[in-house]
Amino acid sequence: MKPHFRHISVLQKEVVDFAPPSPQTILDCTLGGGGHSYKLLEKYPKASLYGIDRDSIAVKAADQRLQNFRKQTCLIHASFSELPAMIDKWGNPIFDYIIADIGVSSEQISCPERGFSFLNEGPLDMRMDPERQHLTAENIVNNANEHELVNILRNFGEERFARRIVSTILVERRKKKFRTTLELAELVKNVIPNKMRKRGFNPATKTFQALRIAVNNELLELTTLLENVPKFLKNSGRMAVISFHSLEDRIVKQKFRKWENPCVCPTDLPYCVCGGIPLGKVLTRRQVKASKEEIAKNPRSRSAHLRVFTKIYR
Repeated sequence: MKPHFRHISVLQKEVVDFAPPSPQTILDCTLGGGGHSYKLLEKYPKASLYGIDRDSIAVKAADQRLQNFRKQTCLIHASFSELPAMIDKWGNPIFDYIIADIGVSSEQISCPERGFSFLNEGPLDMRMDPERQHLTAENIVNNANEHELVNILRNFGEERFARRIVSTILVERRKKKFRTTLELAELVKNVIPNKMRKRGFNPATKTFQALRIAVNNELLELTTLLENVPKFLKNSGRMAVISFHSLEDRIVKQKFRKWENPCVCPTDLPYCVCGGIPLGKVLTRRQVKASKEEIAKNPRSRSAHLRVFTKIYR
């Protein structure tokens, strides 16, 4: 039976357009149902595609989506931090094109029992890999101390009302433990003043983003992926990363710039003496964003930012 996976991959055309000429090996680090992988294999039917996702439901859905290409695909349930072990398991291939679509999928958000959405009643879960992860958003909200909660909301959600929200959480959880998404969403809504709310922006957005990132250790996972990628890319190979908020995009932008210019010499020196060797160059000086047509069809694509790097030995 085909898994029901409601996810539309964003910037599909752009991801295909930025692929290197005639890639032979492709790595999709976020299968998410197989949208990007399908488009790439459709254009490059002779390519071998390897894929991972930390959500086992996504892997199963991608396997079904790519069933016509099964002879040339290898899909595994794994996180970014497990990628080196998976590549070793595959026989240590190196890749022409590596892609990653960071963040939560439409399927995860739209499924109430996953606990990602502040619009639908569900358990405060937010685990991308419930089979192997133990920490949930409920655990954090009900057990973390004030300092920990404030840091999570500020650092992972950039929530300016973090302390006010946390103070209210501490008061309310003494009366009754938080169990559902709507309980928390309603609390945040009541805490943030009406005049400070952005039009068309749910007040709970940043709090839920922060908890999700904390539960899934998303920023560390992304950093780990980027630390490992260069050794898995062929010369002239490319990496394309799609992010959906400033925290992710900042990490990608800074890492790509570091790859392009690894020099750490003082700026007043006339030439480099540190020995830093550039890995290649950034192909996207500014983020590539979705077209008006795509946003009209898929509003989620409005927040998507694509950055691409190509590896070049000098």
